[in-house]
Amino acid sequence: MTTIHDVAKRAGVSAKTVSRVMNDHASVTTKTRDKVREAMAALGYQPSAVARHFRAQGASAVGVLMGDPSGGYHTRTHHALLLACLETGRHLTVELFDGPVVGWHERIRAFIEDGGIREVILLPPECDFGPLKALMRELDVRCVLISPTTPDPNFPAIAMDDRAAAREVVEHLFSLGHTRIGHIAGHPDHAASTHRRNGFFEAYAAAGLPRPAPELIVGGEFTFKTGLDAAKLLLDIDEPPTAIFAANDDMAAATCMEAQRRGLRIPDDLSVVGFDDAPIAGVIWPTLTTIRQPFEPMALRALQTFAAWNSSDSGVRPSPFLAQHTLVVRESTGPARKRPPGQSATGKPG
Repeated sequence: MTTIHDVAKRAGVSAKTVSRVMNDHASVTTKTRDKVREAMAALGYQPSAVARHFRAQGASAVGVLMGDPSGGYHTRTHHALLLACLETGRHLTVELFDGPVVGWHERIRAFIEDGGIREVILLPPECDFGPLKALMRELDVRCVLISPTTPDPNFPAIAMDDRAAAREVVEHLFSLGHTRIGHIAGHPDHAASTHRRNGFFEAYAAAGLPRPAPELIVGGEFTFKTGLDAAKLLLDIDEPPTAIFAANDDMAAATCMEAQRRGLRIPDDLSVVGFDDAPIAGVIWPTLTTIRQPFEPMALRALQTFAAWNSSDSGVRPSPFLAQHTLVVRESTGPARKRPPGQSATGKPG
């Protein structure tokens, strides 16, 4: 079945632009509008027919529980889900979930029952919270898990290989001559943090290099503030790294800010890499080298999973799906610069 992403690829535009054409948005130029409509015609794409097909498979409302809707990852995921809902004729219903605080059980039960929601998408770290998944089973709600720590026999999962992506980041830095690389890890409760850290270590092992010193691994929580604090720790050590790989783009952007505050030039004095390709990655200066998560395909796959699940005569849940990442090389990475003997990254005697 032709999707909005197929149309976007053929027209050479984003899925968001296709959405705007479908909704007669005034900001789209005539030339772009014509290209999109030509692509739709060539591919035989009929949005209403697609929506009717998916609506026939089950409920029209899809619930999403978000723990931090302000973060770059959740922002991109939310937008991707909105596009997928437009594609499939569904509606997205979002509820804030702050973890096991007092009253969470009753509040989520009301969200499900009052909203008539039969399908829910669980993002990290909620996808790993056992009591929440137990409640979904009690309420007979079908769930698709996005990037869970481990497979759950009750729910299908959609994930990306974070370890392989992290290895690719480090191999990119190796190719530029960096070997003393710092890592700002993500939130300890998120499986992605562990996978990305393990991929960081695996790249060193594969290259036959010793594991980085413990002082080069600093914890963060996927927020700009924790990234800023971690960058300060890394840049304050006697022999600071020549490159820093942060577990997400918010922390990488914070690293860039702290480095520039110290008078360091990126990437001449310090290379920085993030993860996710959140909106901030393309607008800060210099633009950020990062791993692009396939947010839109993963979101669409989640809704397609519900449709396949609903149409299955056997009731067997769909199999897991592994999405493909992309390393996006931008301006924040460059060759490692050799420093004069006894001089640190700040230019001061070491």
